[in-house]
Amino acid sequence: MCAQCDSKKKSVSDVDFASNLSGLLHKVLNYHEVDGLPQMVLHELGHEDRFNFNKATYLIDNPDFNHLLGVAGYSCDECHYHQDDLWREPNLFLKDMQNARYHNEVKSYLNDSLRRKDINLNNSKEVKELGAFLGLKKPEYFSWNSKNGNHGILLFEPQEQEQSSWRVSFLHNIAALLSFCGI
Repeated sequence: MCAQCDSKKKSVSDVDFASNLSGLLHKVLNYHEVDGLPQMVLHELGHEDRFNFNKATYLIDNPDFNHLLGVAGYSCDECHYHQDDLWREPNLFLKDMQNARYHNEVKSYLNDSLRRKDINLNNSKEVKELGAFLGLKKPEYFSWNSKNGNHGILLFEPQEQEQSSWRVSFLHNIAALLSFCGI
């Protein structure tokens, strides 16, 4: 487990939480050419002092090419594979995560587009079933419109604790940042 997921850490104030996450905007701009950027952003979102996911999956649905593509996977059990500060040497992240089973399973996922089948990505049993197929026990999800007619999908399994409603809204807004990362 990485230092960011260390269960002995104190809870983060709402101000620090929002400040740390809004800093991702500059990191994406500064490191836009780094391979694995969506995976790094998903890991930042998933850590305990952020949204505290057990697991999370970022997919892109492209109805024009009939693809549903796994882009990034996060499992709190795999955080020990990466360095404590992802951004200190961002070019090492993909190498660090080579042995991360969940991360690599998600990256190899490719299936037919859900949008092409006219499935409503905002309220769909098929998306929840996909989350269960990908190993999430109690999947939650949301989607958003992305550039070039694509749709981003974030499937996640939160740790047991409840998130405040403003943090859930913040997650929906900041997760769209994944669409600005090259794949």
